[in-house]
Amino acid sequence: MKQTRLFDWLFLILSCVFSVGLFGQSKGDAKSQAILTKVTSLYKSYATIKASFSITTTSSNGKSLVENGTIWLKSKKFKLDYASQEIFCNGVYTWTYSKEDMELTKEDVKIRKNSISPAEIFSLYKKDFKSKYDGPIVRNNKNYDVILLTPSKKVNYTYVKLEIDKTSKKIQRVIQYFKNGTEIAIEIANFIPNPPLEDAFFSWNQSVHKDVVLVDLTKKK
Repeated sequence: MKQTRLFDWLFLILSCVFSVGLFGQSKGDAKSQAILTKVTSLYKSYATIKASFSITTTSSNGKSLVENGTIWLKSKKFKLDYASQEIFCNGVYTWTYSKEDMELTKEDVKIRKNSISPAEIFSLYKKDFKSKYDGPIVRNNKNYDVILLTPSKKVNYTYVKLEIDKTSKKIQRVIQYFKNGTEIAIEIANFIPNPPLEDAFFSWNQSVHKDVVLVDLTKKK
């Protein structure tokens, strides 16, 4: 199966959109912290989440690529459909399915270096940032507060910018600025709080995908 580091930054940027633990570990000015506290409280109140999003990757030469995806979340479980791949995680195992190759990789759940998996989105995963209020903006006739998150640890990006709806306190857009000049922006297209999601939804069902080749990389129990 074709493996890339695509999901490393995707997990991080999605965590900025939905994380409660992320903001709890940040430090910064009083205004940014007050806003993030309200955002944290809002997302923490949801038992489940479904969100569709678009991701725009702009290289240093100005060329852009836009792709769409959907994520479902429930505690330490998640399902992610993005870039011709589907990822299922039931909190114990992670299944990565390549639609192009018709191949599936099964792995034990593990924490990715310098990133946050959706499995940690609703836990107190320690990720250190310094926050700064960057002022209000108006975009598409809506008012947003902008907050900059600067990582205190050595990583391959400079900072992350959050655009937070002033009224709903939901994060509408996140932009990650890399040191090589690349920018990756994720924007929420549709957000559904507390959809009904059974636990089985987050596990791969091999019985209905018998034509898919399974590569099992889990440790023998």
